[in-house]
Formats: sequence, structure tokens, C-alpha cells
Amino acid sequence: MFPGFTQETVQFFMDIRFHNEVSWMHAHHDEYVEKVQQPFYQLIAELSPAMMKIDPDFELRPSKCLSRINRDTRYSTDKSTYRDHHWIAFRPAGVDKYGQPFYWFEFGPDDLTWGVGIWGQERTAMNAFRLRLVHEGETFLQMVEKLERRKIVASGASMPRIKIPPEVPEKLQPYYRLKSIYFERLGVHYDWAFDDQLADRVIKDYKALKPAYLLLKDCAKNVAQDTPEAPKRARLEDF
Repeated sequence: MFPGFTQETVQFFMDIRFHNEVSWMHAHHDEYVEKVQQPFYQLIAELSPAMMKIDPDFELRPSKCLSRINRDTRYSTDKSTYRDHHWIAFRPAGVDKYGQPFYWFEFGPDDLTWGVGIWGQERTAMNAFRLRLVHEGETFLQMVEKLERRKIVASGASMPRIKIPPEVPEKLQPYYRLKSIYFERLGVHYDWAFDDQLADRVIKDYKALKPAYLLLKDCAKNVAQDTPEAPKRARLEDF
């Protein structure tokens, strides 16, 4: 059983903020592996059986699921060499991460979050999502209401000027305007990170999110892997 994170993990992330340089990280690499990487790997191992039941195509190798500690600063105004947090991403193996749905879990000195969503503002996937709203709006609202009872809400960047078809009900219009979408667990207490029940809480929410994940996966299935916008998307900071 994953026992939860320790304050040592948080302290290491805090140390990175004040010693964000290659020489310091090299000198403390073993400490990073022990206090940061291995606890995240343990959590991935704890979550993996449940993730396999949600989608047997998920990539579950810890080294592929965990974000890199070093940052790609080529296209970023923030030139910090290392991140002061980590995230886990569960997505099918071998897919382009841009425009594809994934489960995430993020933890650092300031945040503890998890949920499911689509990375980036993928027009093809979101157009398919809007079409589903037109034809299956009531089913979508029922799913949203069920998730909200678990304090999981749908959100994302919005396009206020988008033209909405007259057949889209008022309740669905805020979702129709979204240009990206994710479902996030609200009401998370930061202290849960240090609790041996953390993995169980995440698994329960992940299972509840399966209908949302499958919906987004279906919407993204026709997204081209190589489009004219691919080079632009590739510049977005990711792991």
C-alpha cells in the first residue's frame, strides 16, 4: 500500500526553488530519487491495476507516466532548469499527447490535484465533443450531475463569441463554448497527500471519471497525428 508522501518530498521541491541549477541537482540526485521519484513511482504502481481496468491500452511504466524533473526551456520565458513539482499522466501507449485525453495527478508544495481532460486546444476533438452535445446532451448532463455529486466539475477555456446552434439547450451552452475541457476533483485537502488513503481516494474518483474519459477518447479518436499545427503544439512545455 502506498503510505502517502512525506514532508521530505515537499522539502526537496522547495529546495529546488532556491537551488535551481545543474550543479546542485547533480549533487543531490540520489536524494531526489529517494525522496521524490520513488514515492511517485510507488503511487503509480498502486494506481496501475485500476487504470488497467479503465483502459487496458494505458501506458503504465512509471518512467513514461511521470513528468520529467528537468524543463525544456527553449520556448519558455521561464528559464528555470528544474520543476518544483511532479505530475503523473495516464494515457494510451504510443498516442500523440496533444489533443488526447489523459488522467492526471499533480503534487507539489502548492498544489494537490487530479482529474481527466484533453491536453491542449485540439479543434478536431472539441468539434466532435460539440457534436456529441447536440445529439446526446441529456446523457452528458446526467454524467456531469453525477460527477458533481462527487465534487468533480467540468471546466476549461471558453470561446464567448462562438455561434451556438439554436437546438443546443441553455444548460449545455457553457460546455458548447469550451475550446478545451477537463474534469477536476474539487475540495481536495492538501493534507491528503500525506495520508495512506490517498491512492484509494484517487482510484475512486478515477473510476467515477471513466465515462468522461471514454467520451473524450471517442471525440479524439479521429485527431490526426500529423497536422499543419503539430509543430506549434510541439512547442508547448510538456514532459
